[in-house]
Amino acid sequence: MRRGLRWGLLAVLFVAVLLLIPVRSNRVQREMPPAHTLRCVISVRPADLHRSLVTKYAQDHGLSVEIVKEEAAPDSLLTGALDLWVCPAPDSLPAGISASRPYADSTQWLVRSAETEAIIRINRWLGEITSTRRYAQLEKSYLKGEPVSLDKLSDYDKMIRRYAQAIGWDWRLVAAVIYHESRFHNQANSSKGAVGLMQIRSSRYTDEEMLDPEANLEIGTRYLARLLEMFKPLTANEIEAVKFTLAAYNAGEGRVLIWKGKAHEQGLDDRWWDPVRSLLPERHYTAAYVENVLNTYAEFSKIYPR
Repeated sequence: MRRGLRWGLLAVLFVAVLLLIPVRSNRVQREMPPAHTLRCVISVRPADLHRSLVTKYAQDHGLSVEIVKEEAAPDSLLTGALDLWVCPAPDSLPAGISASRPYADSTQWLVRSAETEAIIRINRWLGEITSTRRYAQLEKSYLKGEPVSLDKLSDYDKMIRRYAQAIGWDWRLVAAVIYHESRFHNQANSSKGAVGLMQIRSSRYTDEEMLDPEANLEIGTRYLARLLEMFKPLTANEIEAVKFTLAAYNAGEGRVLIWKGKAHEQGLDDRWWDPVRSLLPERHYTAAYVENVLNTYAEFSKIYPR
């Protein structure tokens, strides 16, 4: 009786294992789809500008890209031998082919009309990228023969990522701060004695020390982290704390605390940046600084999705 029960249990277990195997196999296949290569023809100048855009689009969507030479691009699109054709806006589109929104003197990306999701993604992505100042700089630099890459913001991107991660900040926000402090020029030196990427000004460090990008980034990001911790309990939420942190990085925490105090005395809710900012003179440099850094952060976020 016991032996029969044992064999019965083993048989049930064996069948259960067999039933689970294809389910697990299918799950692995769904989670790890095969990599896709975006085959593209570029027939518009400057080719390097459009190659940079296509490469960035592929990176942002988890694709590899292959730029190929193809004479019969429309036919290749229709047969599926080609995925994308970058060309001057045609007078009329062949049947079965759809065009993206135009950019850069009426350049368009052409895909098969059946690829409806692809054209939606392309239009959304091109709209975001080409509306940024970074793209305008890119386009202008290529026309001058001095290309700027969309693949990176600066030569210090990896370093900025590392120090931003150490303080729990989005690296693109730290990069926006650096952009408005020094335009990513490590040798920057202000008339007030601020030095380096993050424009550090302190009697504790020599200019030579602050011209070391590692040291400059470490000190600057530590200061940002300290300011954020200071303003968190004094503000409505973390977004507002970031705004006050940026203001304090620009004007000094003492000055910002004075502004908060004045707002409180006038019955304003000094936990929010806007009521405090309203007490500053029109076009005040710190108010402009906070707004500009956040706008640049938004642009960097479009170019470099999380």
